[in-house]
Amino acid sequence: MCSPRSPQRPDALAALGAAAVRVAEESFFAFAEPCDLARVAGLLRARPGAEPWLLAAVAFTGPFEGVVRVALPRALAGELGGAFCGVRPETLDDAQITDFAGELANMVCGLWLTQTHRTERFALAAPIVTPADDEAASAAAADPAALGVVLNEMPVLLTLVVNSPAAES
Repeated sequence: MCSPRSPQRPDALAALGAAAVRVAEESFFAFAEPCDLARVAGLLRARPGAEPWLLAAVAFTGPFEGVVRVALPRALAGELGGAFCGVRPETLDDAQITDFAGELANMVCGLWLTQTHRTERFALAAPIVTPADDEAASAAAADPAALGVVLNEMPVLLTLVVNSPAAES
């Protein structure tokens, strides 16, 4: 159930995609564009098999609550993390890449909430990042509630779960 103050799901997902594009372009100097899930599925098929992925989730509470999830190839997380820190991606260790994937999700969630609910206050939980594989990414690309984004010609999947308002929980 969505709060009357929370955006309708298609609008919210589109705004989340716009936030991801803005974060990628402004913070990581990356080329980014929203795309349909068919394009993401095609990009997934073209990627190397058994590729490691990361799934970063940020929960938020406020006038309504939910979770923003960002799934991306580990290699892309390293590339973006390197650009963000001004270092070559291969200098980052696993823990730094994992932390960066969480920070990416945090930045996307924070910008989305700021842009769509300027006068409301939200609390964001610490990101939770788990490893995934390309099979999990393919399954996520089949989810009609997901949105695809292409960052530096690599697929990224965004999902948004909006629950009932925190006050009504």
